[in-house]
Amino acid sequence: MATGIKIESLECRFGGQEPLYSNLFLKIQPGQTIALTGESGIGKTSLLKAIAGFIPISSGNIGFFSGHVEGSILDAETVRKDKIGFVFQDYYLIDHLTGCQNVMLPGLMGVNLGLRKIEERAKELMASLNVSHLFNRYPDALSGGEKQRICIARAFFKSPEIVLADEPTGSLDAKNSDIVIRLLINAAQARGTTLVLATHSKNVAKRMQRVLTLHSKGIEEESSLLS
Repeated sequence: MATGIKIESLECRFGGQEPLYSNLFLKIQPGQTIALTGESGIGKTSLLKAIAGFIPISSGNIGFFSGHVEGSILDAETVRKDKIGFVFQDYYLIDHLTGCQNVMLPGLMGVNLGLRKIEERAKELMASLNVSHLFNRYPDALSGGEKQRICIARAFFKSPEIVLADEPTGSLDAKNSDIVIRLLINAAQARGTTLVLATHSKNVAKRMQRVLTLHSKGIEEESSLLS
């Protein structure tokens, strides 16, 4: 079952600085695709990292639930450990590993399935995402778009119920941006995965079901759910 996100009274602050935002409320239904927009430095990346548990929050709560009506509250630690995939703008691929080996990494850091099964899972996933041609290629031989396609496959390795993507097309040209976004949205929708994507691109944002603009005083809904 897909997982939704509920944010209540959230504040993120670093050191003695003014909070990036305070008293932030947001509810994302399971399976929705969300574009998170806003000015540079407003805290889009920080919000994604807070949802993933990469950074602490100053106050408020980030919770997870299943079901489209009231839903059931899920244990946040379990969700973050097993149900969230992350796509980074800067790829974070390991140079001396092939594309397939990079996709295998989440399996190697989780429950021990055995190396053969982990490799089979990575190859099956890459085939389903039409990136089989990148199995044996190393990052330094890949274009930016190809690297990001490997990153998407890696993010989906553990069949996550939520995928968070931080400016996944920020360093790509228009052609590669279109390929990457199409792959990401199709992969999420085919699996019923909740997708939250931070972006500066209006062209990318308009392809999502909801467009949310982050301000220091909260979140503004720019576009209603399309479906």
